[in-house]
Amino acid sequence: MAKFGWKTFVGGILLGSVGFDMLTSEEAEKVYTAVTEGALIARDYIMKNVEYTTAKAQDIYSEAKTKADRYIERKAARSSEEEFARGVDA
Repeated sequence: MAKFGWKTFVGGILLGSVGFDMLTSEEAEKVYTAVTEGALIARDYIMKNVEYTTAKAQDIYSEAKTKADRYIERKAARSSEEEFARGVDA
């Protein structure tokens, strides 16, 4: 591992101080505001898509459930007819 000297330590503190000033500047605040605005717009867009997708998924499930129930009813009716034809009590 490399040894860091006092020059590196002082350089890090100076760089950190400059970075802190940059983070608290008015320009940085404008950037933070723009990024936050973009995130809020993206969130609204995503939530609308989630609601739409959820509604479509519910429609698909409902239709599939109806078709499955009809299939089960037809199969049960067919089975009863076959048993009746063979003379077996249902």
